[in-house]
Amino acid sequence: MISDQNFKQPGGSLPPLTHQRIGELKQTPQGQRIMQEQFTAFPGLIKSLTHALQEKLTAFEKARTTAAALPKELTTDALIADYQFLEFVQHIMFLKWREEKNNQAGRHFPGNLQAN
Repeated sequence: MISDQNFKQPGGSLPPLTHQRIGELKQTPQGQRIMQEQFTAFPGLIKSLTHALQEKLTAFEKARTTAAALPKELTTDALIADYQFLEFVQHIMFLKWREEKNNQAGRHFPGNLQAN
């Protein structure tokens, strides 16, 4: 994870979602639930996760600019984790979409990846 001092730099970037991190997220209870979801559930799930992250970012920015105390659960590490989880869900959605398209077409493309 990025330390707070590195994250506060202007123009800093978020850490990429690596294959290792995807594997870690798949092992979490929340990740396990995502893996079991049907493809049709993903658009609503992504919309909900995006909205929740936007609300947290707004609260974080408001607290930071007004020098108000941040809730304990609202840290840069928690925001990064939420962002990476959103990226993870988008990744799994893509894999499930690809599986669905391959199954509909009755063919398999080289390099097919399954979400499971």
